[in-house]
Amino acid sequence: MPDTPLLSADRFQYWALDFIRNECTVVTTDGQRHVGALPTSGRPHNQVAQSVFDWEHWWVISTTRRGDTLISEAYSPVSTDKGRPAVYLDQNHWSKLAWAMVDPSRVANGDELAAARRIIELATDAGIVLPLSSAHFAETYPLYGDRRYNLGLAMAQLAGGWELRHPMAVWENEVAVMLARYEDVSLPVFSELPVVTTEPQAFLLDGVRAYDIDNDWDLFKLVLSEPSITLSCLIDTTSAAKGDVSVWVQRNQEITDYFAGQRLSDTERRTQAAVFFWTDNIQVLAKAAARVGVDPRSFAQDAKALHRQTETMPFVSNLSALFRLRYLDRRTRWKSNDLIDMMYLSCAAAYCDYVVAERHTGTQLRRIMERRGETPNTFLTLTDLVEALEQAGVQTASEKASEAGALVAEPARDS
Repeated sequence: MPDTPLLSADRFQYWALDFIRNECTVVTTDGQRHVGALPTSGRPHNQVAQSVFDWEHWWVISTTRRGDTLISEAYSPVSTDKGRPAVYLDQNHWSKLAWAMVDPSRVANGDELAAARRIIELATDAGIVLPLSSAHFAETYPLYGDRRYNLGLAMAQLAGGWELRHPMAVWENEVAVMLARYEDVSLPVFSELPVVTTEPQAFLLDGVRAYDIDNDWDLFKLVLSEPSITLSCLIDTTSAAKGDVSVWVQRNQEITDYFAGQRLSDTERRTQAAVFFWTDNIQVLAKAAARVGVDPRSFAQDAKALHRQTETMPFVSNLSALFRLRYLDRRTRWKSNDLIDMMYLSCAAAYCDYVVAERHTGTQLRRIMERRGETPNTFLTLTDLVEALEQAGVQTASEKASEAGALVAEPARDS
């Protein structure tokens, strides 16, 4: 095989990586097989035995060491349109889907079980996209053994390679675009990146940026290995502890307690809450400004402009509104899981077609959208989600094909 092969479906049928034998097998369109050693040794905790790139379908088919299989849609830098509604699920709803596949008796509510089965049907037959985020990885870490494996495998199978770009990266990108437009400078190259994507490592804040790779061979190696990395992270049966966010919790509780003790007008309260939000996150503004090549200092000091421009950013406007709601409600008691809930659900509500959230944050996001005059795309149960999908006419690929076939077969009516 040449060092840098011409990567084309006209030349190849399959590329197979065997992580147990540490081998790579290439099958060309004329039936030839080429076998060689993988360039790097296997990862010690890799739960994936084999990954196969199917050039005809543009899939990566992975098999675990236990013999389970999943199919992931492979990334293409020239085709980024998902073509289906994106549905983001909070972790507790992902668990319902996993149990519906593994042990349905664990889903006590019959309506939720039926809804979970419908969502599984839509996800496995090209009806919807179920993107995974780094929050989902983090929330599976405390699990271990078979429970971790079963949940992670179900999530990987249903996601099929789709990811939600890391919210901090989305936040920085939105601010960079806002600053570029405000200062009338060229938009950055990353401004058009889709948030729901099959781009490798998009769910990581500091992952490899596939769009920066200009070598087709390097990009192909990344695409081919990505599903095994993702799956291994999800089903690695060793346990891991969550990070400590106690300082973040304490800081936000102090802000809420501050407002509880102040006598301010509604306008003053909202303005100060917005200032607190940006003061605590000023580094995002500074980093985005550096990427665009503008000076953020004068802009950062203009509270009115900052507040006004916040509303132009889909994710940041949701997140800022959530912080304001919790800052100004004296009953708020901040908890460690608030950080993940607020960040990821705000981002998903901005860029996914549907979101099924945990009750507290989901209720507040619905309120925020209603106040803007928008129809909320955030739901609290799988049952409500399925009802919304049915009203929108969302179908599986098989249902669409059957419906189209029935229309073709229907005889012409007499006029």
